[in-house]
This record gives sequence, C-alpha cells and structure tokens, in this order.
Amino acid sequence: MAGCGKEMSAFVPRGFDYKEIKVRCGNTSPDGNPFLCPSCEEEYKDVDWRRLAEEAGEQWDDYY
Repeated sequence: MAGCGKEMSAFVPRGFDYKEIKVRCGNTSPDGNPFLCPSCEEEYKDVDWRRLAEEAGEQWDDYY
C-alpha cells in the first residue's frame, strides 16, 4: 500500500461547491488514484498506478 496513513483534508465536489473530507494518506480517491500527502506524493511521483493495477489483474475502461 502506498502512503503513510496520516490523516489529511481533501475536497470533493458537492453540487456547485466542494465539501472537505478527512482521509488517510494512501486511501483511494474518487478517480481511483490514491490520496497522498505532499511527502508521499514526492516519493511516489514516478509510479504508474494504472500499470500496477493491470498487472494485479484489475480491469480499466479505456474510455475514461
């Protein structure tokens, strides 16, 4: 699992505004990629998440 597990704030769309939610670093975001804190984001900047998921047997839709 990527991420250190620290709690952080993230903003997700809600109607015409955004809602703040608390997430742990490394949890999956609505777009399928992990939420990462700034230090973990730097550490994992070169990781191809889609390729890793495909190697693990997960299916991806090409039209997204």
